[in-house]
Amino acid sequence: MFCSAKFFFRVAVALAVLPALSFSAPAAGKVRSTSGIVDRWKIKLNNWEQLWPGAKVYQSDLVRTGVASEVVFALPDGSSITIAENTEIELSQLLEPNDEGGFETKIDVHKGFINFAVRKQKNKKSNFKFKTGTATASIRGTEGFVGGEGMFFAGLKTGKLEIVPDGSNKMVAIEAGETTFGRDSLVVLKLASSGEKRFAERLEKILLNKSKSMGDLVREVQQADSAFQEQLRVEALALPENGFAVTSASPVNVCEQGLVLEGSYRTSDKNASLILQVGNGFVSNNLIHSADGNPHPFSQQVVVNDENGLWTVNKATLTFTGAGLTTSKSIDLKVNKACSEVNTKAPTVVVESYDSLRCSANIAINEMQNDAGIMVVAADGSPLSEDAVTKNTQKRVKLKSGKHEYTVNVEDQAGNKVTVAKTMGCYPVKRFNVDIQGGSREVLKVPPPPKDVTDRISQSLQFRIRVPDNNPENLYKVVVKQNGKVIRQELLAQIHSLDYQIPLELSRGGVNRIEVEVTHKSGFKAKATKVYEVR
Repeated sequence: MFCSAKFFFRVAVALAVLPALSFSAPAAGKVRSTSGIVDRWKIKLNNWEQLWPGAKVYQSDLVRTGVASEVVFALPDGSSITIAENTEIELSQLLEPNDEGGFETKIDVHKGFINFAVRKQKNKKSNFKFKTGTATASIRGTEGFVGGEGMFFAGLKTGKLEIVPDGSNKMVAIEAGETTFGRDSLVVLKLASSGEKRFAERLEKILLNKSKSMGDLVREVQQADSAFQEQLRVEALALPENGFAVTSASPVNVCEQGLVLEGSYRTSDKNASLILQVGNGFVSNNLIHSADGNPHPFSQQVVVNDENGLWTVNKATLTFTGAGLTTSKSIDLKVNKACSEVNTKAPTVVVESYDSLRCSANIAINEMQNDAGIMVVAADGSPLSEDAVTKNTQKRVKLKSGKHEYTVNVEDQAGNKVTVAKTMGCYPVKRFNVDIQGGSREVLKVPPPPKDVTDRISQSLQFRIRVPDNNPENLYKVVVKQNGKVIRQELLAQIHSLDYQIPLELSRGGVNRIEVEVTHKSGFKAKATKVYEVR
Protein backbone atom coordinates (compact mmCIF):
# COMPACT_ATOMS: atom_id res chain seq x y z
CA MET A 1 0.00 0.00 0.00
CA PHE A 2 1.03 3.65 -0.45
CA CYS A 3 0.92 6.46 2.07
CA SER A 4 -0.52 9.33 0.03
CA ALA A 5 0.90 12.19 2.07
CA LYS A 6 3.93 13.96 0.54
CA PHE A 7 6.70 14.59 3.02
CA PHE A 8 10.38 14.87 3.74
CA PHE A 9 11.52 12.09 6.05
CA ARG A 10 13.35 12.77 9.27
CA VAL A 11 13.76 9.36 10.88
CA ALA A 12 13.91 8.72 14.56
CA VAL A 13 13.51 5.03 15.22
CA ALA A 14 12.38 4.65 18.82
CA LEU A 15 12.99 1.35 20.52
CA ALA A 16 12.12 0.24 24.02
CA VAL A 17 15.54 -1.10 24.81
CA LEU A 18 16.66 -0.54 28.36
CA PRO A 19 15.29 -0.94 31.85
CA ALA A 20 15.32 2.10 34.11
CA LEU A 21 18.81 1.88 35.50
CA SER A 22 21.05 4.65 36.67
CA PHE A 23 24.65 4.90 35.51
CA SER A 24 27.44 6.46 37.52
CA ALA A 25 29.77 6.64 34.49
CA PRO A 26 29.15 7.59 30.87
CA ALA A 27 27.29 4.78 29.09
CA ALA A 28 29.14 2.99 26.34
CA GLY A 29 28.51 0.52 23.60
CA LYS A 30 31.06 -2.22 23.06
CA VAL A 31 32.45 -3.25 19.70
CA ARG A 32 31.68 -6.94 19.36
CA SER A 33 33.32 -7.44 15.97
CA THR A 34 34.71 -5.54 13.00
CA SER A 35 35.64 -6.45 9.47
CA GLY A 36 37.48 -4.28 6.98
CA ILE A 37 38.11 -0.62 7.78
CA VAL A 38 36.08 0.85 10.64
CA ASP A 39 36.96 4.32 11.95
CA ARG A 40 35.74 6.37 14.90
CA TRP A 41 35.91 10.17 15.24
CA LYS A 42 36.30 11.28 18.83
CA ILE A 43 35.19 14.86 19.35
CA LYS A 44 37.80 15.47 22.06
CA LEU A 45 40.65 14.25 19.85
CA ASN A 46 39.38 15.76 16.59
CA ASN A 47 40.68 12.94 14.43
CA TRP A 48 39.70 9.59 12.94
CA GLU A 49 41.10 6.44 14.51
CA GLN A 50 40.52 2.78 13.70
CA LEU A 51 38.07 0.81 15.83
CA TRP A 52 38.96 -2.68 16.99
CA PRO A 53 36.91 -5.46 18.64
CA GLY A 54 36.55 -4.84 22.37
CA ALA A 55 36.70 -1.04 22.07
CA LYS A 56 34.02 1.15 23.61
CA VAL A 57 32.08 3.89 21.83
CA TYR A 58 30.62 6.87 23.62
CA GLN A 59 28.14 9.65 23.10
CA SER A 60 29.09 12.14 20.33
CA ASP A 61 31.36 9.60 18.61
CA LEU A 62 31.11 9.26 14.85
CA VAL A 63 31.64 5.85 13.28
CA ARG A 64 32.16 5.08 9.61
CA THR A 65 32.74 1.92 7.62
CA GLY A 66 34.49 1.51 4.29
CA VAL A 67 33.95 -0.78 1.34
CA ALA A 68 33.46 -4.43 2.36
CA SER A 69 33.47 -3.40 6.02
CA GLU A 70 31.10 -3.52 8.98
CA VAL A 71 31.02 -3.22 12.76
CA VAL A 72 28.74 -4.81 15.36
CA PHE A 73 27.98 -2.96 18.61
CA ALA A 74 26.65 -4.72 21.70
CA LEU A 75 24.29 -2.82 24.01
CA PRO A 76 24.07 -3.39 27.78
CA ASP A 77 20.69 -5.19 27.46
CA GLY A 78 22.02 -7.74 24.94
CA SER A 79 20.66 -5.98 21.87
CA SER A 80 22.98 -5.39 18.95
CA ILE A 81 23.42 -2.97 16.06
CA THR A 82 25.33 -3.76 12.89
CA ILE A 83 26.61 -0.85 10.81
CA ALA A 84 26.79 -1.97 7.18
CA GLU A 85 29.50 -1.10 4.66
CA ASN A 86 29.86 2.47 3.36
CA THR A 87 27.81 3.77 6.28
CA GLU A 88 28.43 6.71 8.60
CA ILE A 89 26.58 7.23 11.88
CA GLU A 90 26.74 9.61 14.85
CA LEU A 91 26.00 8.58 18.42
CA SER A 92 24.14 11.77 19.27
CA GLN A 93 22.77 10.38 22.54
CA LEU A 94 23.71 7.20 24.35
CA LEU A 95 21.60 6.06 27.32
CA GLU A 96 20.73 9.61 28.37
CA PRO A 97 18.13 9.74 31.20
CA ASN A 98 14.80 11.13 30.03
CA ASP A 99 12.01 12.89 31.97
CA GLU A 100 9.86 9.76 32.02
CA GLY A 101 12.33 7.66 33.99
CA GLY A 102 13.78 5.85 31.02
CA PHE A 103 16.78 6.39 28.77
CA GLU A 104 17.25 7.94 25.34
CA THR A 105 19.65 6.74 22.68
CA LYS A 106 19.79 8.56 19.36
CA ILE A 107 21.86 7.54 16.35
CA ASP A 108 22.07 9.75 13.27
CA VAL A 109 22.54 7.69 10.12
CA HIS A 110 24.28 10.12 7.77
CA LYS A 111 24.44 7.56 4.97
CA GLY A 112 24.05 3.83 4.45
CA PHE A 113 21.95 1.57 6.69
CA ILE A 114 21.92 -0.24 10.03
CA ASN A 115 20.79 -3.73 10.97
CA PHE A 116 19.34 -4.10 14.45
CA ALA A 117 18.31 -6.93 16.78
CA VAL A 118 16.51 -5.50 19.82
CA ARG A 119 15.25 -7.60 22.72
CA LYS A 120 11.76 -6.97 24.01
CA GLN A 121 11.93 -4.78 27.12
CA LYS A 122 9.61 -4.40 30.10
CA ASN A 123 10.38 -0.72 30.51
CA LYS A 124 8.36 1.12 27.88
CA LYS A 125 9.77 4.53 28.82
CA SER A 126 13.16 4.04 27.13
CA ASN A 127 13.63 4.93 23.50
CA PHE A 128 16.16 4.22 20.81
CA LYS A 129 16.12 6.64 17.88
CA PHE A 130 17.62 6.47 14.42
CA LYS A 131 17.75 9.58 12.24
CA THR A 132 18.22 9.11 8.52
CA GLY A 133 16.74 12.39 7.34
CA THR A 134 13.71 10.47 6.11
CA ALA A 135 11.29 9.26 8.86
CA THR A 136 10.55 8.58 12.54
CA ALA A 137 9.83 5.03 13.68
CA SER A 138 9.19 3.26 16.99
CA ILE A 139 10.29 -0.32 17.66
CA ARG A 140 9.60 -2.62 20.60
CA GLY A 141 11.46 -5.88 20.46
CA THR A 142 12.31 -6.07 16.77
CA GLU A 143 14.84 -7.40 14.26
CA GLY A 144 15.37 -5.76 10.89
CA PHE A 145 17.06 -2.91 9.08
CA VAL A 146 16.59 0.82 8.55
CA GLY A 147 18.47 3.40 6.48
CA GLY A 148 18.55 5.22 3.21
CA GLU A 149 20.37 8.11 1.61
CA GLY A 150 17.79 10.23 -0.22
CA MET A 151 15.20 7.44 0.08
CA PHE A 152 14.09 5.91 3.36
CA PHE A 153 13.77 2.14 3.62
CA ALA A 154 13.14 -0.34 6.41
CA GLY A 155 12.28 -4.01 6.74
CA LEU A 156 11.28 -6.25 9.62
CA LYS A 157 11.97 -9.90 10.30
CA THR A 158 10.09 -9.73 13.63
CA GLY A 159 8.15 -7.15 15.62
CA LYS A 160 6.42 -3.96 14.58
CA LEU A 161 7.59 -0.61 13.28
CA GLU A 162 5.57 2.61 13.47
CA ILE A 163 6.78 5.36 11.13
CA VAL A 164 5.78 9.00 11.54
CA PRO A 165 6.84 11.41 8.77
CA ASP A 166 8.62 14.53 9.94
CA GLY A 167 6.15 17.37 10.30
CA SER A 168 3.15 15.04 10.17
CA ASN A 169 1.07 13.09 12.67
CA LYS A 170 0.09 10.47 10.10
CA MET A 171 1.61 7.09 10.90
CA VAL A 172 2.66 4.27 8.56
CA ALA A 173 3.02 0.90 10.30
CA ILE A 174 4.80 -2.24 9.12
CA GLU A 175 4.96 -5.64 10.77
CA ALA A 176 7.15 -8.73 10.51
CA GLY A 177 7.60 -9.75 6.89
CA GLU A 178 7.01 -6.26 5.51
CA THR A 179 9.34 -3.77 3.85
CA THR A 180 8.73 -0.06 3.28
CA PHE A 181 10.51 2.54 1.18
CA GLY A 182 9.93 5.87 -0.51
CA ARG A 183 11.04 9.42 -1.14
CA ASP A 184 8.04 11.66 -0.55
CA SER A 185 5.55 8.84 0.02
CA LEU A 186 5.97 5.37 1.45
CA VAL A 187 5.09 2.06 -0.14
CA VAL A 188 4.65 -1.04 2.04
CA LEU A 189 5.25 -4.49 0.56
CA LYS A 190 4.92 -7.97 2.00
CA LEU A 191 8.24 -9.62 1.15
CA ALA A 192 9.61 -12.95 2.31
CA SER A 193 13.07 -11.37 2.54
CA SER A 194 12.02 -8.50 4.84
CA GLY A 195 14.54 -7.88 7.60
CA GLU A 196 17.30 -9.99 6.01
CA LYS A 197 20.68 -8.29 5.98
CA ARG A 198 21.72 -9.58 2.56
CA PHE A 199 18.42 -8.46 1.09
CA ALA A 200 18.90 -4.98 2.63
CA GLU A 201 22.15 -4.68 0.67
CA ARG A 202 20.32 -5.48 -2.57
CA LEU A 203 17.45 -3.16 -1.69
CA GLU A 204 19.81 -0.25 -1.04
CA LYS A 205 21.44 -0.67 -4.46
CA ILE A 206 18.06 -0.75 -6.22
CA LEU A 207 16.85 2.42 -4.47
CA LEU A 208 19.98 4.38 -5.38
CA ASN A 209 18.58 4.81 -8.91
CA LYS A 210 16.71 8.12 -8.63
CA SER A 211 15.54 8.08 -12.25
CA LYS A 212 13.06 5.22 -11.79
CA SER A 213 9.41 5.71 -10.92
CA MET A 214 7.95 4.25 -7.75
CA GLY A 215 6.06 1.66 -9.81
CA ASP A 216 9.28 0.52 -11.49
CA LEU A 217 11.02 0.31 -8.13
CA VAL A 218 8.19 -1.77 -6.65
CA ARG A 219 8.44 -4.29 -9.48
CA GLU A 220 12.23 -4.45 -9.24
CA VAL A 221 12.15 -4.92 -5.45
CA GLN A 222 9.55 -7.70 -5.77
CA GLN A 223 11.73 -9.42 -8.39
CA ALA A 224 14.77 -9.10 -6.12
CA ASP A 225 12.77 -10.66 -3.28
CA SER A 226 11.83 -13.65 -5.46
CA ALA A 227 15.42 -14.07 -6.65
CA PHE A 228 16.75 -13.92 -3.10
CA GLN A 229 14.27 -16.52 -1.87
CA GLU A 230 15.19 -18.83 -4.75
CA GLN A 231 18.84 -18.41 -3.82
CA LEU A 232 18.04 -19.37 -0.21
CA ARG A 233 16.07 -22.42 -1.42
CA VAL A 234 18.99 -23.63 -3.52
CA GLU A 235 21.35 -23.04 -0.64
CA ALA A 236 19.15 -25.00 1.76
CA LEU A 237 18.98 -28.04 -0.57
CA ALA A 238 22.76 -28.19 -0.63
CA LEU A 239 23.15 -28.01 3.12
CA PRO A 240 24.09 -31.01 5.28
CA GLU A 241 22.49 -31.37 8.70
CA ASN A 242 25.60 -29.88 10.30
CA GLY A 243 27.65 -27.90 7.81
CA PHE A 244 27.58 -25.16 5.23
CA ALA A 245 27.46 -24.39 1.52
CA VAL A 246 29.03 -21.48 -0.38
CA THR A 247 26.92 -19.78 -3.03
CA SER A 248 29.57 -17.34 -4.26
CA ALA A 249 30.88 -18.54 -7.63
CA SER A 250 34.48 -19.77 -7.63
CA PRO A 251 36.82 -18.16 -8.41
CA VAL A 252 35.54 -15.10 -6.61
CA ASN A 253 36.50 -11.92 -8.46
CA VAL A 254 37.87 -9.37 -6.00
CA CYS A 255 37.72 -5.72 -7.02
CA GLU A 256 35.91 -2.59 -5.76
CA GLN A 257 33.81 -4.40 -3.14
CA GLY A 258 36.70 -6.41 -1.75
CA LEU A 259 36.12 -10.10 -1.11
CA VAL A 260 32.43 -10.98 -0.63
CA LEU A 261 31.59 -14.56 0.35
CA GLU A 262 27.99 -15.69 0.78
CA GLY A 263 26.34 -18.97 1.60
CA SER A 264 24.20 -20.84 4.13
CA TYR A 265 24.79 -23.03 7.15
CA ARG A 266 22.73 -25.37 9.30
CA THR A 267 23.50 -26.74 12.75
CA SER A 268 21.86 -27.60 16.06
CA ASP A 269 25.13 -27.42 17.98
CA LYS A 270 25.15 -24.22 20.02
CA ASN A 271 28.94 -24.39 20.24
CA ALA A 272 29.43 -24.73 16.48
CA SER A 273 31.61 -22.27 14.62
CA LEU A 274 32.09 -21.22 11.01
CA ILE A 275 35.30 -19.28 10.43
CA LEU A 276 36.65 -17.64 7.28
CA GLN A 277 40.42 -17.30 6.92
CA VAL A 278 42.10 -15.32 4.14
CA GLY A 279 45.85 -15.83 4.00
CA ASN A 280 47.61 -15.03 7.25
CA GLY A 281 46.10 -11.58 7.55
CA PHE A 282 42.39 -12.15 8.19
CA VAL A 283 40.38 -14.47 10.44
CA SER A 284 36.66 -13.77 10.83
CA ASN A 285 34.49 -13.95 13.91
CA ASN A 286 32.06 -16.84 14.18
CA LEU A 287 29.63 -16.55 11.26
CA ILE A 288 27.04 -18.76 13.00
CA HIS A 289 24.40 -16.71 14.81
CA SER A 290 21.65 -19.31 15.17
CA ALA A 291 21.84 -23.02 16.06
CA ASP A 292 18.18 -24.08 15.67
CA GLY A 293 18.77 -26.77 13.04
CA ASN A 294 17.32 -24.62 10.25
CA PRO A 295 19.18 -23.10 7.26
CA HIS A 296 20.51 -19.60 7.76
CA PRO A 297 22.41 -17.34 5.39
CA PHE A 298 25.85 -15.96 6.08
CA SER A 299 27.80 -13.22 4.38
CA GLN A 300 31.33 -12.01 5.00
CA GLN A 301 33.13 -9.10 3.39
CA VAL A 302 36.89 -8.65 3.61
CA VAL A 303 38.93 -5.65 2.55
CA VAL A 304 41.62 -6.85 0.13
CA ASN A 305 44.37 -4.41 -0.77
CA ASP A 306 48.09 -3.79 -0.82
CA GLU A 307 47.91 -2.10 2.59
CA ASN A 308 46.94 -5.30 4.41
CA GLY A 309 48.86 -7.58 2.01
CA LEU A 310 45.84 -9.72 1.14
CA TRP A 311 46.02 -8.80 -2.55
CA THR A 312 48.55 -11.60 -3.12
CA VAL A 313 46.31 -14.31 -1.62
CA ASN A 314 44.68 -16.65 -4.16
CA LYS A 315 42.61 -18.81 -1.79
CA ALA A 316 40.24 -18.35 1.16
CA THR A 317 39.19 -21.13 3.55
CA LEU A 318 35.90 -21.66 5.39
CA THR A 319 35.99 -24.12 8.30
CA PHE A 320 32.94 -25.51 10.12
CA THR A 321 33.40 -27.14 13.52
CA GLY A 322 30.47 -28.64 15.39
CA ALA A 323 28.50 -31.80 16.26
CA GLY A 324 31.77 -33.74 16.32
CA LEU A 325 32.54 -32.74 12.73
CA THR A 326 35.12 -30.50 11.11
CA THR A 327 34.74 -29.63 7.43
CA SER A 328 36.64 -27.11 5.34
CA LYS A 329 36.28 -25.66 1.89
CA SER A 330 38.78 -23.61 -0.11
CA ILE A 331 37.54 -20.88 -2.42
CA ASP A 332 39.74 -19.63 -5.26
CA LEU A 333 40.25 -15.89 -5.41
CA LYS A 334 40.97 -13.80 -8.48
CA VAL A 335 42.22 -10.45 -7.23
CA ASN A 336 42.09 -7.66 -9.80
CA LYS A 337 45.13 -5.50 -9.10
CA ALA A 338 43.94 -2.94 -11.64
CA CYS A 339 41.18 -1.91 -9.20
CA SER A 340 42.01 1.25 -7.29
CA GLU A 341 40.41 -0.10 -4.09
CA VAL A 342 42.72 -3.12 -4.24
CA ASN A 343 45.81 -1.33 -5.49
CA THR A 344 45.88 1.73 -3.23
CA LYS A 345 49.57 2.57 -2.88
CA ALA A 346 51.25 4.81 -5.42
CA PRO A 347 54.81 3.86 -6.45
CA THR A 348 57.73 5.80 -5.00
CA VAL A 349 60.62 7.06 -7.12
CA VAL A 350 63.98 8.43 -5.97
CA VAL A 351 66.87 9.59 -8.15
CA GLU A 352 69.58 8.16 -5.93
CA SER A 353 72.64 9.37 -7.84
CA TYR A 354 73.96 10.31 -11.24
CA ASP A 355 77.36 10.22 -12.94
CA SER A 356 78.04 13.23 -15.15
CA LEU A 357 81.10 11.56 -16.76
CA ARG A 358 79.41 8.26 -17.61
CA CYS A 359 76.16 10.12 -18.34
CA SER A 360 73.89 7.83 -16.33
CA ALA A 361 71.48 8.11 -13.37
CA ASN A 362 70.41 5.48 -10.84
CA ILE A 363 66.68 5.49 -10.10
CA ALA A 364 65.10 3.47 -7.25
CA ILE A 365 61.46 2.40 -7.66
CA ASN A 366 59.55 1.02 -4.65
CA GLU A 367 55.98 0.08 -3.64
CA MET A 368 55.84 -2.01 -6.84
CA GLN A 369 56.33 -5.45 -5.33
CA ASN A 370 53.62 -7.80 -6.70
CA ASP A 371 52.52 -4.94 -8.97
CA ALA A 372 53.20 -3.88 -12.54
CA GLY A 373 53.55 -0.56 -14.30
CA ILE A 374 55.41 1.67 -16.74
CA MET A 375 58.32 4.06 -16.15
CA VAL A 376 58.72 6.98 -18.57
CA VAL A 377 61.81 9.22 -18.48
CA ALA A 378 61.77 12.60 -20.23
CA ALA A 379 64.36 15.37 -20.68
CA ASP A 380 63.05 18.93 -20.93
CA GLY A 381 59.60 17.48 -21.64
CA SER A 382 60.69 15.17 -24.47
CA PRO A 383 60.40 11.40 -23.79
CA LEU A 384 63.72 9.54 -23.66
CA SER A 385 62.79 6.00 -22.60
CA GLU A 386 59.92 3.76 -21.49
CA ASP A 387 60.36 0.59 -19.43
CA ALA A 388 58.10 -1.98 -17.79
CA VAL A 389 58.32 -2.26 -13.99
CA THR A 390 57.14 -5.47 -12.30
CA LYS A 391 58.75 -5.23 -8.87
CA ASN A 392 60.78 -3.00 -6.57
CA THR A 393 63.93 -2.35 -8.56
CA GLN A 394 66.71 0.02 -9.57
CA LYS A 395 66.93 1.36 -13.10
CA ARG A 396 69.93 2.95 -14.79
CA VAL A 397 68.96 5.73 -17.19
CA LYS A 398 71.19 7.20 -19.90
CA LEU A 399 71.49 10.98 -19.84
CA LYS A 400 71.74 13.39 -22.74
CA SER A 401 74.84 15.48 -23.23
CA GLY A 402 74.68 18.78 -21.38
CA LYS A 403 72.47 20.03 -18.59
CA HIS A 404 68.75 19.14 -18.68
CA GLU A 405 65.70 18.83 -16.43
CA TYR A 406 64.66 15.19 -16.22
CA THR A 407 61.26 13.88 -15.11
CA VAL A 408 60.67 10.27 -14.09
CA ASN A 409 57.03 9.16 -14.15
CA VAL A 410 55.95 5.74 -12.85
CA GLU A 411 52.32 4.59 -13.13
CA ASP A 412 51.04 1.24 -11.88
CA GLN A 413 48.26 -0.86 -13.36
CA ALA A 414 45.59 0.78 -11.16
CA GLY A 415 46.52 4.27 -12.34
CA ASN A 416 48.44 5.29 -9.20
CA LYS A 417 51.35 7.42 -10.32
CA VAL A 418 54.24 9.50 -9.11
CA THR A 419 56.52 11.99 -10.85
CA VAL A 420 59.89 13.31 -9.70
CA ALA A 421 62.00 15.97 -11.39
CA LYS A 422 65.73 16.62 -11.14
CA THR A 423 68.20 18.70 -13.13
CA MET A 424 71.24 16.65 -14.11
CA GLY A 425 74.30 17.15 -16.32
CA CYS A 426 76.09 14.87 -18.74
CA TYR A 427 79.68 15.85 -19.54
CA PRO A 428 81.69 13.01 -21.06
CA VAL A 429 85.47 13.45 -21.27
CA LYS A 430 86.37 15.01 -24.62
CA ARG A 431 89.67 16.56 -25.66
CA PHE A 432 89.65 20.19 -26.77
CA ASN A 433 92.14 23.00 -27.42
CA VAL A 434 92.68 26.64 -26.60
CA ASP A 435 93.91 28.63 -29.60
CA ILE A 436 95.76 31.88 -28.83
CA GLN A 437 95.91 34.33 -31.69
CA GLY A 438 99.43 35.11 -32.92
CA GLY A 439 101.06 31.84 -31.88
CA SER A 440 102.88 30.90 -28.73
CA ARG A 441 105.57 33.62 -28.95
CA GLU A 442 105.34 37.17 -30.15
CA VAL A 443 108.06 39.92 -30.29
CA LEU A 444 106.81 43.49 -30.04
CA LYS A 445 109.03 46.35 -31.17
CA VAL A 446 107.82 49.35 -29.27
CA PRO A 447 109.94 52.55 -29.17
CA PRO A 448 110.62 53.88 -25.69
CA PRO A 449 108.34 56.77 -24.63
CA PRO A 450 109.52 60.40 -24.27
CA LYS A 451 111.27 61.43 -21.12
CA ASP A 452 109.01 61.87 -18.07
CA VAL A 453 106.26 59.67 -19.69
CA THR A 454 105.31 56.34 -18.09
CA ASP A 455 106.56 53.36 -20.04
CA ARG A 456 103.17 51.57 -20.39
CA ILE A 457 102.81 48.92 -23.05
CA SER A 458 99.24 47.72 -23.72
CA GLN A 459 98.35 44.59 -25.63
CA SER A 460 95.17 42.55 -26.24
CA LEU A 461 95.29 38.79 -25.66
CA GLN A 462 92.84 36.98 -27.93
CA PHE A 463 92.06 33.28 -27.68
CA ARG A 464 89.26 30.84 -28.53
CA ILE A 465 88.19 27.75 -26.60
CA ARG A 466 87.37 24.99 -29.09
CA VAL A 467 85.08 22.58 -27.23
CA PRO A 468 83.34 19.93 -29.39
CA ASP A 469 79.79 20.97 -28.45
CA ASN A 470 80.49 24.74 -28.75
CA ASN A 471 78.57 25.31 -25.53
CA PRO A 472 80.15 27.52 -22.83
CA GLU A 473 77.71 26.06 -20.26
CA ASN A 474 79.76 22.86 -20.31
CA LEU A 475 82.84 24.66 -19.01
CA TYR A 476 83.71 24.69 -15.34
CA LYS A 477 86.50 27.27 -15.09
CA VAL A 478 88.62 29.64 -17.20
CA VAL A 479 91.85 31.03 -15.66
CA VAL A 480 94.34 33.47 -17.21
CA LYS A 481 97.70 34.11 -15.51
CA GLN A 482 100.48 36.60 -16.26
CA ASN A 483 103.85 35.63 -14.90
CA GLY A 484 102.12 33.30 -12.42
CA LYS A 485 99.61 35.87 -11.19
CA VAL A 486 95.89 35.40 -11.90
CA ILE A 487 94.59 38.33 -13.93
CA ARG A 488 91.23 36.80 -14.99
CA GLN A 489 89.09 33.98 -13.63
CA GLU A 490 85.55 32.90 -14.51
CA LEU A 491 83.60 30.06 -12.90
CA LEU A 492 80.48 28.16 -14.12
CA ALA A 493 77.66 30.66 -14.73
CA GLN A 494 80.20 33.48 -15.21
CA ILE A 495 81.36 31.84 -18.44
CA HIS A 496 79.26 33.18 -21.32
CA SER A 497 81.52 32.91 -24.36
CA LEU A 498 84.19 30.80 -26.01
CA ASP A 499 85.97 33.84 -27.49
CA TYR A 500 88.08 36.02 -25.22
CA GLN A 501 89.84 39.34 -25.62
CA ILE A 502 91.74 40.31 -22.50
CA PRO A 503 93.72 43.58 -22.09
CA LEU A 504 97.33 43.20 -20.92
CA GLU A 505 100.01 45.52 -19.65
CA LEU A 506 103.47 44.30 -20.65
CA SER A 507 106.87 45.17 -19.24
CA ARG A 508 109.88 46.11 -21.37
CA GLY A 509 113.12 44.23 -21.24
CA GLY A 510 111.71 41.06 -19.65
CA VAL A 511 109.59 38.00 -20.34
CA ASN A 512 105.79 38.36 -20.23
CA ARG A 513 104.45 34.82 -19.87
CA ILE A 514 100.69 34.34 -20.31
CA GLU A 515 99.07 31.02 -19.32
CA VAL A 516 95.48 30.05 -20.15
CA GLU A 517 93.89 27.04 -18.42
CA VAL A 518 90.32 25.91 -19.21
CA THR A 519 88.58 23.17 -17.17
CA HIS A 520 85.62 21.31 -18.66
CA LYS A 521 82.83 20.01 -16.38
CA SER A 522 84.04 16.53 -17.22
CA GLY A 523 87.29 17.42 -15.47
CA PHE A 524 89.40 17.57 -18.65
CA LYS A 525 91.80 20.56 -18.77
CA ALA A 526 93.16 22.35 -21.81
CA LYS A 527 96.18 24.66 -21.52
CA ALA A 528 97.87 27.19 -23.74
CA THR A 529 100.87 29.49 -23.21
CA LYS A 530 102.05 32.64 -24.95
CA VAL A 531 105.18 34.69 -24.35
CA TYR A 532 105.40 38.36 -25.24
CA GLU A 533 108.87 39.93 -25.65
CA VAL A 534 109.03 43.69 -25.86
CA ARG A 535 112.05 45.33 -27.56
